Amino acid sequence: MTKLRRVMQEKGYNGRTFSEACGVGHSIIYKYMCGSRKLSYKIAKRFAVILGVKPEDLLED
Repeated sequence: MTKLRRVMQEKGYNGRTFSEACGVGHSIIYKYMCGSRKLSYKIAKRFAVILGVKPEDLLED
């Protein structure tokens, strides 16, 4: 499980509700959630604002 997926679940989001909240297509969010697309720091900052966490909490080591 990616950090993004874990934090999303903790905050009560699924892929569809999160994609609507951040204005990104569901298929892109799904790729980030499964780890098939790497989350950049720029995108992590955008998602972190919505999730109420630090960008570093979403980035994989």
